[in-house]
Amino acid sequence: MTLTEFYVAILKNYSVTAECGQLMLDEIASEVRQSSPSAVVNVYSPNEGTAFPDPSSYDLIILTGGLFNLLGEERPSWVTETLEFIRKVYLGQTKAKVLGICWGHQAIALALGGSMAESDRGPCIGVETLPLTAEGEEFFNASSLDIHKHHKRIVTNIGPQLRPLAINNEVLISKNNRILSFQGHPELNEVISRSIVDTDDLSYAVRPELKKILKPISAPHDGHMIFGRIIKWVSEV
Repeated sequence: MTLTEFYVAILKNYSVTAECGQLMLDEIASEVRQSSPSAVVNVYSPNEGTAFPDPSSYDLIILTGGLFNLLGEERPSWVTETLEFIRKVYLGQTKAKVLGICWGHQAIALALGGSMAESDRGPCIGVETLPLTAEGEEFFNASSLDIHKHHKRIVTNIGPQLRPLAINNEVLISKNNRILSFQGHPELNEVISRSIVDTDDLSYAVRPELKKILKPISAPHDGHMIFGRIIKWVSEV
């Protein structure tokens, strides 16, 4: 699917202090342009003091992963402003849709009345097969998704505005079809994932029992297919 004058804003929710940070941004832009070659992609960094994008100027706003712990009692201003921005776009009348990835997925759930917690499974790093709900099967035309994972917190309650497309709140879509989010990382590949792992501290050690469930970061995944579906979704009512 090719869209003309397709504008994308990426809200980068982390500081680019390692190679993996820029690699993720580059891969998101690359995946967008696979489906929309003429797409204009702009990066915003509210966590570093830049302004938020004007939703009326964009077709898609992407909230990236991030490191700030949303479970903390104190939140810096950029985090509270990000949650308010999500609510603004959700309730607004602009054409923009929102995609959340990992931290962005969790922020969306919190902004729309949901809740989150530390995962009982501990850190999750690798490629995981996610069974889809009946609605998710129809949306993706598949029974499951293989997606890169790199997180240790999860959405436990999706609140009143979201519906699950995969088990365990792994993929969510808003009831007004304006927001789509993934706990996993459709933009990751083996190179980027390995680069992230190389910067992790010991708090991201994967438990032996979970290693038996997850596929290695070198395993095939559906990231490209997922992004193709995302771009198609942007044009759907």
